[in-house]
Amino acid sequence: MDRPAVTLEQINDFFISHVPFCTEMNIRCDHLDNDIAVARFTYDDRWTRPGSMVAGPVLMALADVAVYSAIFTRTGITPLAVTNELKMNFLRPAIGRDVLARARLLKVGRRIAYAAVDVFEEHDEARLIAHATASYVLPDGTGLGR
Repeated sequence: MDRPAVTLEQINDFFISHVPFCTEMNIRCDHLDNDIAVARFTYDDRWTRPGSMVAGPVLMALADVAVYSAIFTRTGITPLAVTNELKMNFLRPAIGRDVLARARLLKVGRRIAYAAVDVFEEHDEARLIAHATASYVLPDGTGLGR
């Protein structure tokens, strides 16, 4: 398979200039491969619940950004690809550390992309914090039907 249709630098520059919540919430894309993206939340007490637990909405945003980035590996930067559905199961708390979300595209059709996401603390990717599935609606002409 060819290289991803986008680079880490392109994605993170896009997030800085067009997706301001990523900067505010310390979320960036950390790794890319074909159909795969890893997003990172850099731990910050501002985004926690009592007990230094990373708040659930942060984990959901992290998973969503990972899927958005994974879609870009197929389509290039596609600003108008939008979340259609996101479901997350929280398995255990993320406490006091950076958190990563690895999204893997399962299907990209003409109009919908579907992905699975594993969320884990930086030090132990085998110990899931959460698992999510998401679908995105793709703008006309960007779906690849693969």
